[in-house]
Amino acid sequence: MPDIAAIYQGKLNTLDQIRVSPLSRAYTFSDSIYEVIPYFSGKSLCFKEHVDRMTQSALLMELKVNFESVIDDIHKLANTLNNQDGYVYYQISRGVDMVRSHLYQDDLEIERFGYAMPISFPSSSISAMLCDDDRWGKCNIKSTSLLGNVLAMNKAKSLGCQEVVMHRGGFMTEAGASNVFYFDSTGKVRTSSLSENILPGITRAILINALKDTPYSVEEGCCAISDFNDSPCIWLTSSTKGLLPLTNLIGTEYQFEENFNGYKDVAKLFNSAMQSHLAASE
Repeated sequence: MPDIAAIYQGKLNTLDQIRVSPLSRAYTFSDSIYEVIPYFSGKSLCFKEHVDRMTQSALLMELKVNFESVIDDIHKLANTLNNQDGYVYYQISRGVDMVRSHLYQDDLEIERFGYAMPISFPSSSISAMLCDDDRWGKCNIKSTSLLGNVLAMNKAKSLGCQEVVMHRGGFMTEAGASNVFYFDSTGKVRTSSLSENILPGITRAILINALKDTPYSVEEGCCAISDFNDSPCIWLTSSTKGLLPLTNLIGTEYQFEENFNGYKDVAKLFNSAMQSHLAASE
């Protein structure tokens, strides 16, 4: 693998040369937040929205962050993509402890880390597994505390799946690394309302806005997982997946109707919105 550009505390290097203390609170407590910003031919998708979400996550975790430095770091990493498709992963932790302690010192220096990864974004449909949502209760914060997601997604992997669709009490929350949309039996496009259990996805917002004032206007609310049995199409949205339909969903009777015109129309509207956002990118 070629050298991967990375940055730590404002210093650009290669990923294999980055050195992080084992007492980083990101390492010991997942006391950190992150963003994944996609780039298409060197253009960022919704850069401001990603920074705004990271700012909100920092506020909710009471992290005192100089976001001018963060933005400068991200731009440095993005420049290394050399107009290729890829993404920038960027992480902020509360800092490095002198000794491991739940109680952090008020004067810790914020720890900044990120890297740039050239990549071709996936476009083929995938399979998923239905599972209980066992994550912590503040999923609206984009925290690195992802153990619930990791355990569920690796259980799904053992069954030949690439994702999970989670629920609490029979009502859909989200996927392991994506938001979830579907057509119900009446032809409405549905997704869960935002709450502390659901991350406000950037791609989620792009799709909802793209479908406003169309026959596919999204109905947000409580989505019963029993709806999946009669759905012709369930799909995921995320910064690195775009729109990605599910071929099957283990634990349900869902069957993907590959030639379903409703999803084809939705995908066209989404792709048009994506191009508009990229055209407006700095």
